Amino acid sequence: MASDMKLFTAPFRQRSSLTEANMLAVSMDGYIRLSFAELQTVHLIHLISGLDEDSPAELSGGAILLAITGYTEWVSNTLPAISIGWDWQMDVVHGHVQLRSISEPRSNIMLQDASRLDVGAEKTVALLEAFIDTLNWQVDTHKHIDTRYTR
Repeated sequence: MASDMKLFTAPFRQRSSLTEANMLAVSMDGYIRLSFAELQTVHLIHLISGLDEDSPAELSGGAILLAITGYTEWVSNTLPAISIGWDWQMDVVHGHVQLRSISEPRSNIMLQDASRLDVGAEKTVALLEAFIDTLNWQVDTHKHIDTRYTR
């Protein structure tokens, strides 16, 4: 496994709270490997959000199902950068617009356990979903959508 874990390290210093001993690097397979605890110390910055441009689905009787959906992408201030993106849907709950995640996150992260072994794609996705739930992503995403599409 050690030969599979050859790492390309970035020539720049980390700007997150990751320690020197656990600096981020890109593996041969393209993943950045870190523990969930390390991920929780990384500050993510909103990169871009947009609306999906799919046509509405037509239901029986000529009715049209309208759902406003889109995507959002967030990046870290680390080198190399961590990227996490997911799809969302806009809902109206009690007269207020709310965004909710509707897809598995897409990322360049592979999470590891305390022994520095990969937890696998399925567990990484589940942990990334839990991590996303701790972020206040809806506010920045909604502001970006308002600014981008109301010109």
